[in-house]
Amino acid sequence: MTVSPAIPVSSPLLADLRLTLADVAELAHVRRPVVSVWRRRHATGPTPFPAPVRRAVVVPGRSRSEALLFRASDVADWVEASGLGNNRAFRADVALRAVLDDASGPDRDVAFAGLTALLRLKAYVSEPLGSLDVDDVLDLADELDPDDDALYAEVEALGDHLDRFAALADLAAGSAYTPGAAVEALLADRFRAGRDELSRSALAPAALALVADLAGAVGGDHAASGVTVERAVADPYPGCGDILAAVLGRGEVVESPTAHVPTGDAHRLVRRRLGAHGWSVRPLEGESVARAPGPHELPLVVTQVPSVGFGALDDVAVLDLVDDLVLGLADGQYALVIGPASALIDGSSSPDAESARSALLRTNRLRAAVLLPAGLLVERSRERLALWILGDGDPGLDIAERWMTVADLSGVSPVRGTLPRGVVEDLVTDVVAALGTSDDVARHAFRYSRFVRTRELLASRGSLVEVARPVEPVARDDGGAAVSRAVELVDGIDGDSRPALGVKIERGDAEPARRVRLGSVVEGGVVRRVPGNRLDDADVRAPGDDPAGESRVLGVPELLGDVEVGARVVDRLGFAARYPAGRLTEPGDVVFCTTPRPAAIVDTAGFSVVAFPARVLRLRARGPGERPGAVGPGVLLAPEVLARDVAAQARGTRWRSWDVRLVPADQADDVVAALARVRARRAAVRTELARLEELERVLVDGVTTGVVRMRKDEPGS
Repeated sequence: MTVSPAIPVSSPLLADLRLTLADVAELAHVRRPVVSVWRRRHATGPTPFPAPVRRAVVVPGRSRSEALLFRASDVADWVEASGLGNNRAFRADVALRAVLDDASGPDRDVAFAGLTALLRLKAYVSEPLGSLDVDDVLDLADELDPDDDALYAEVEALGDHLDRFAALADLAAGSAYTPGAAVEALLADRFRAGRDELSRSALAPAALALVADLAGAVGGDHAASGVTVERAVADPYPGCGDILAAVLGRGEVVESPTAHVPTGDAHRLVRRRLGAHGWSVRPLEGESVARAPGPHELPLVVTQVPSVGFGALDDVAVLDLVDDLVLGLADGQYALVIGPASALIDGSSSPDAESARSALLRTNRLRAAVLLPAGLLVERSRERLALWILGDGDPGLDIAERWMTVADLSGVSPVRGTLPRGVVEDLVTDVVAALGTSDDVARHAFRYSRFVRTRELLASRGSLVEVARPVEPVARDDGGAAVSRAVELVDGIDGDSRPALGVKIERGDAEPARRVRLGSVVEGGVVRRVPGNRLDDADVRAPGDDPAGESRVLGVPELLGDVEVGARVVDRLGFAARYPAGRLTEPGDVVFCTTPRPAAIVDTAGFSVVAFPARVLRLRARGPGERPGAVGPGVLLAPEVLARDVAAQARGTRWRSWDVRLVPADQADDVVAALARVRARRAAVRTELARLEELERVLVDGVTTGVVRMRKDEPGS
């Protein structure tokens, strides 16, 4: 189809619209300071930047400020004349905003629906819609949509505004090069426009790109560059079609892409959106997502629960939707589901949610589960999502031998809105291997995924990631190398003039290292996370002459070693008076931070004030007679070991996903005492080193300036 070139926008279309500099930056696809540079550099000359028409008072929150307002038509003329910015469709985007925000035009919802309908119609005809009279446009809409499944009612609802919107559809399609791209630009404005029905639960671009890449791999369209492939997808809960558009519009040249979506008025927008791209849209009727034999047999199912437009659902409701999807899958059909991690992967929020997820695991349909990082929901950036990849399990396996894979990407942060390419590629290969047989899994070197028996997940009744955490499979005997080196180090340290460390060690029997996720022991009540105190800088000072009336401050500077512990204090009585909800540490607390890098120390003395954003990990006993930090029979968390493991974590990871090591209960007291003596000796050596460095400086400075002379002792003196 040939798209007509952009037509000029009549001045009345933009005459009443005013833009701030922030609006100009957003529409030109540049950063806000860039527009200020344009104004300064192009203040004079043949094409000066337009002058503001007035100032408006903006009240963000409680502060008041003034914003310059510019006539939209003047700015559009200047951008086109200067050639600046990164949006060739600048005038069209301004015009779209002008029409959709025009109080004198049709209702906002009518305008939006009508414009998307005309863009769908634009993909059907070759001539400009603006060159047709109103009756001809309605006839074309009836011809394309005789049963009024997607667009006829929306076009008709424009009424007297139809001719103006037809011209705008021509402009938008011409500027964006295709009607489909124009619809995508229109939908991209939904967040600014506050269209909750189109933005609630919307996925960030990084999540959509990941789902599209996985869909391409699971659907088997590994096409070389320039090679056409077929793609058919179905979405039983399409929302406004974000996932379908991402999957069908993915990289390769696709021959006759087809989307199966439900019928009904709730899904008219998604049919218009996909049709504007020229993609085939077929009805998905009933509860089954499987197709009858034919050219599009068994489409790949991709969906989000809850879909865009819905608010948050509880975990049971989410799992019920997934259950309906699973029941509709045919043998040999695959599905990708993205939804809240609380329902799909994390420890269950209720017995009902646990029961619903267990029932889904028993279907043997879940081949892979992936925990995703936070930040992949546009309007709930702290919420974590998870992916389920569904397919046929091996029917020949005994129930006890059924398996799946679990991957943890929670520590991977998107970079400039996208997940690192290497991470995505490795995850894709992990997922493809998980869809194969047990032999395929045995031959594949997984990077992120872990093989786990389904029976273990059912028995744990906890986080799928926690059950599938990597554990040393066998004990590794080092032939006594560790104990030999430890003895050598102790003898070397004890050989100087200081008192002996008193650390006694001997060779033991090798056994697998035991680890737990920090988040799981917090949820299980073994560790309590205590937030830091938000202190006023004026209350923090250097130590005085009354140590008994002061409390040490432990914050990020102390944890990172930038400030010596004890160099900052607060008055203890003043702290109690000014911060009635303030918290002091207890002996053995682990004080830690996550930014700018993970770091931790053990506060052996207690009664310190932890300064936010530093926090406290406090070991607790789960019941009478149990030791603080006891995780299971014969093993527990030790504060010194916990602090060391926290400090060893990679930068940018979430603290709940950190693996920390457990200590045999019969060794815990001895290792804690030994580590305390090592820490005390290290502090003493550090103090001596600081004095030696100061002595070196004083000697050099003093001798070179003559204020210090080296004395030569006489022989025999």
